[in-house]
Amino acid sequence: MKKKLSFGVKLAVSVGLLGYLFRQTDFNLLWQTFRAVSWPPLLIAILFLALFQGVSALRWQIVASFLGFSKPYKYFLNIYLIGVYFNTFLPGLLGGDLVRVFYLVRDGCSKTVASFSILYDRGFGLLGALLLLLVFLPLEGGFLPPLGQKALLVLSAVLLAGAVLLAIFLRFLRRRISHELFQTATRITRLERFVILFLLGLMVQVLYNIHVFFLGQSLGLEVSWPKYFLIIPLMGILASLPISLGGFGVREGTLSYLLGLLGYPTEVGVALGFLTYGVNLLAGFCGWVCYLRSGRKEGKEEEWNSATS
Repeated sequence: MKKKLSFGVKLAVSVGLLGYLFRQTDFNLLWQTFRAVSWPPLLIAILFLALFQGVSALRWQIVASFLGFSKPYKYFLNIYLIGVYFNTFLPGLLGGDLVRVFYLVRDGCSKTVASFSILYDRGFGLLGALLLLLVFLPLEGGFLPPLGQKALLVLSAVLLAGAVLLAIFLRFLRRRISHELFQTATRITRLERFVILFLLGLMVQVLYNIHVFFLGQSLGLEVSWPKYFLIIPLMGILASLPISLGGFGVREGTLSYLLGLLGYPTEVGVALGFLTYGVNLLAGFCGWVCYLRSGRKEGKEEEWNSATS
């Protein structure tokens, strides 16, 4: 009942936001925007999406290894892509993060380590986005309402400082609390580990921003790349909140609003949002292939076990 209610609320939010945007959208202009897509920057965007996915899987692998669960990179890449498949093709039905936890637990990882690996993986991605906001809000945020710019700047600084202070505090407590669960959960608080994961989180954000920048170029947007390093982290943070199905509506609404402040019509923001999701379906398709291969492998293993028992 609770899951159905959550799904219903997310569906209502996505449908409501998209309905609001569509009432302001000239669909003929939207279609013309898509028809004018330039292929060279689109292909470059796909390349950077692949790099983004690859580094994201690497970050997750390193997080899990710091927590005590080690597997080859290919293992984490396959499961990461399967998670992307569930997030893109089946949004709201079964979260990709839950699927990733399931696979790790199935392969011998404890639920605690599996859950914390996802939590930290997401957390360091958020820290990378917050750092970009902290840097580019003063540099490129002049088009935002002054109060909103200041509020975002303060919030980014507070959250970043809070994360660093929390890591220091947990490291301090780690020397005094010997409980196995706490010791496991705080293994990433060592300075060198925290820095590595923080830099990987930043790298992931940079690659994703470059990816969307080239998507914008393919649509003919004349927006400088530094502005993407402000717009896209903000869009990503809002779209990742568990209030919609796969970020639908929130992603397009955020882009339409921010690009509207730069003088672009609603259709451009909607087009960029849909194109971003559409290109991400390629990663979801790769995850679908990994999912099918995983199922066939499990079936062969069951046949082998039955034949040899």
